[in-house]
Amino acid sequence: MSRLLTLLLFFACLNHSTEQQTYSQAYKRLPPDGIAIDESSRRDLTQRTKDLSVRCDLLAKNLAERGNWLPEIQSLIRAVDLAIKLDGFYREREVNDANKLLDEAERRIVAVAKGFRGLDLLGVNPNSVENPQTLAGGFQSQIDDSIQPYGIVLPKNFRQDAEHPYRLDVWLHGRGDTKTEVAFLTERFSKPGQYAPDQTIVLHPFGRHCNAFKFAGETDVFEAIEHIKQIANIDESKIAIRGFSMGGAGCWHLAVHRPTDWFAANPGAGFVDTLVYQGWTDTVPFPLTPNREKLLHWYDVLPWVGNLRNVPTTAYSGEVDKQRQAADRVVERATKLDIDIDYVIGKGMGHKIDATSAQKIDALLEKQASARISEPASTIDFTTYTLRYAKADWVEVTGLKEHWTAGRILASIESNNSLKIKTSGITRFKIDFLKAGFPSQVDNVTVVINGESLSVSTKNQLQNQQIEFKKDAQWNRVSVNDKELRKQPGLQGPIDDAFCDRFLFVAPSQTPANTATQRWITREFEYAKHRWQKLMRGEVRVVRDNELTPQMIQNNHLICFGDFSSNLYLKDVQSQLPIAWDRDSLKLPSAEFNAANHAIVMCYPNPKNPDKYLVVNSGMTYREFSNVSNSRQIAMLPDWAIIKTDTPSDDIFPGEVVADGFFDEQWQLAP
Repeated sequence: MSRLLTLLLFFACLNHSTEQQTYSQAYKRLPPDGIAIDESSRRDLTQRTKDLSVRCDLLAKNLAERGNWLPEIQSLIRAVDLAIKLDGFYREREVNDANKLLDEAERRIVAVAKGFRGLDLLGVNPNSVENPQTLAGGFQSQIDDSIQPYGIVLPKNFRQDAEHPYRLDVWLHGRGDTKTEVAFLTERFSKPGQYAPDQTIVLHPFGRHCNAFKFAGETDVFEAIEHIKQIANIDESKIAIRGFSMGGAGCWHLAVHRPTDWFAANPGAGFVDTLVYQGWTDTVPFPLTPNREKLLHWYDVLPWVGNLRNVPTTAYSGEVDKQRQAADRVVERATKLDIDIDYVIGKGMGHKIDATSAQKIDALLEKQASARISEPASTIDFTTYTLRYAKADWVEVTGLKEHWTAGRILASIESNNSLKIKTSGITRFKIDFLKAGFPSQVDNVTVVINGESLSVSTKNQLQNQQIEFKKDAQWNRVSVNDKELRKQPGLQGPIDDAFCDRFLFVAPSQTPANTATQRWITREFEYAKHRWQKLMRGEVRVVRDNELTPQMIQNNHLICFGDFSSNLYLKDVQSQLPIAWDRDSLKLPSAEFNAANHAIVMCYPNPKNPDKYLVVNSGMTYREFSNVSNSRQIAMLPDWAIIKTDTPSDDIFPGEVVADGFFDEQWQLAP
């Protein structure tokens, strides 16, 4: 076959509709296939979404600051558009629900033209004071530019011009396989939800559907919070994280990984690990290698329970709920660590919150909110296993001795010029002296680290009082921003971490050197796009390697598909990567593989922009096997893996994994 014909066939595969790909049926589809709707209804909805999109585009050309209002309209239109394109209607009534969403989008288009913005655009009623108000909107994701929906509940007697800021409760919803955008928004417009406390705004993030608010779903929670801060007066010292069932799992996760972001945490039911929750304590349905065991430390809660010292926590379980084990196990671990957790148990309850328990929980959170002071904590006790989670109030861990092994820092303010710190497993950290409340003009602050005394000055550092310390032969202050290649917050692996922030797919413009590799790359490229759209409800942005611009390289993690000859970007930077790959062989420092039937997947700092990832030949690493339960949605591959390309992919792996591993803390491969 001629090279030109091969290339044409390769790009035909790349451009082939993902809806025509064949995917395994061994596990349920997520979301499931919808029902057939009346063809005339489908045509009408399709036409309405097109017409409203055109009107939005015309309006955006004539009005400034489109980012402040356009997503609030597009979230409604996109919800219907996705239901049409992805076969996402599950009940006959959802056709009517979709039309109501489009009616609201049309109302908002008119309102924007009249100058309405923020809560006024969403339809707040200033005269509705006796009951909570339910509203919904959307924001543009920084990850993939998709429009993601959210709901908010305004308390009774809400006033936009109130002098006091409002407490914000973030409520994470339970799992509903068919609760995609249309169903989610419809419910958010009509139901206040489990809790609607007085003088409190409740935010309901969508969280990318059924992923327990992990990965991109986690990023969405914080983007939704930032969005609400722009349109409502929020007390940033009084934000609580709450949730039940799948949302309870998400709440446990966010409470232990980011404990100082909240004045209180209120998880109910859910899960707190993978192996026990799935019943895999004796047998795991895939090889549980040491590397995969390490990856469980990303989202398993129990290793991080010590961080609950930093956040008041009120747990809930139904007395006879099967998911009670989650809270029971956390409370047991916390008790051993001398951490007090309020534990409310609903008498006789299964997987449900009873009214009496709800009142008790609301009273506890109100008490915790009233006791909250805006001053910085005098003591921070923080443990992390990965620099994905590095910050706790005025402390930031910036280097670990070894990833996926516990690093702990205990920092206490002794006086206005004295700070005492104990560390284990940590090689670098920062202290934000301004955030910690130190006077801004102190000549000398004594910092005692593991018994070593240093003197630092915060004078003339009003704009940035973050001072970094690192361990060499002894602890020293980092005097300059060194450029050494090392794992650091936001750039520490594994592969799945790249999909928690802004990324761009880069397709090859040339043909891979080997046929088996070509077929495998084509298959995985299409699979990654399809999986992101269906499961993460997103938009994959794709360019070819010869279309990359310096701005794209600067602003994105690059997800490059191809070998080191077919993808021009990989070809350009291959000499700066720790793995060699040519027509004949794929070489690591300690092993060599036949390039005819092996390929690399990996993440690594982009040589042309070391603050961003370069990912090679991989999308998210958890596949259909995880559709059964979001407790199975875990990273299945570490920083790098060698895949045998002439073996079939399955519901767990993209092919036979013949080797995998983590780069060390300097992003090097050990011999």
